[in-house]
Amino acid sequence: MKIRYVKDIDILDIELQKGKFEYSEELAEGIVLDIGKEGKILSIEVIDASKRLRENTVKKITDKYFTPRQALSH
Repeated sequence: MKIRYVKDIDILDIELQKGKFEYSEELAEGIVLDIGKEGKILSIEVIDASKRLRENTVKKITDKYFTPRQALSH
C-alpha cells in the first residue's frame, strides 16, 4: 500500500495494489475508486481532501505523505 497527498490539487491517493487500470467509479461525491482489469480496486482517491477530513488529519497526512503533483500518475 502507498499513500500520497498532492497538496496543490488537494487529492489524497491511497494505492492498495498495483495493476493495469481499467476505469474509475465514483463511490460517493469526491471519493473515487480506480478499478483494474480484473475488477480489483487498485486505489482510492479523495478529491478535495482538506474539505472532507479534519484539519489536524490533513496536516498529519501532509507531513508524512506529501507528494509533488508531477509524481502522481497511474
